[in-house]
Amino acid sequence: MKIRLYPLDYYTHSGDLKPPKLFNLVLIFLARTWSLLIISLVLRESGQQLLTFFYPNKSHFYLGLLSGGIALLLFILSGRDHDKHPWSARLWRQSYPVLLLSIFIDLALQIYYLFNNNFQYSFAASLQLIFAIWILLYSLRSKHLKDCFSRQHKKR
Repeated sequence: MKIRLYPLDYYTHSGDLKPPKLFNLVLIFLARTWSLLIISLVLRESGQQLLTFFYPNKSHFYLGLLSGGIALLLFILSGRDHDKHPWSARLWRQSYPVLLLSIFIDLALQIYYLFNNNFQYSFAASLQLIFAIWILLYSLRSKHLKDCFSRQHKKR
């Protein structure tokens, strides 16, 4: 396997390859239900109305929390200093398939929601589906993203 070289500013101070900047946007999209939960908790009185507007079916909300939990875990692991926390380094190196699993779960949930609505057109559902497909393609094709999960990409 050929090791790609990256500029020095792509590495952390401990020598790990940083994830691409789009990686955080990917995680925010995958954890959008958690973001909505936090916003609804801050709004207090109108928070329940906000949740019922976006998630009229409570089971869809809980499924969104479960699938977004994987993205939250990856977000926490991506910010760890892997030299000081060897357990996080081991988890991080094995997290690329978990990221793909999270994306597939999100896609499956979106198709399930569309199935429940008899595939009626919705701008929001279409936009989310397009973003999820784009994220899947990006995650499968980005060499930088794959390399940041690899043990071999450590600044020497």
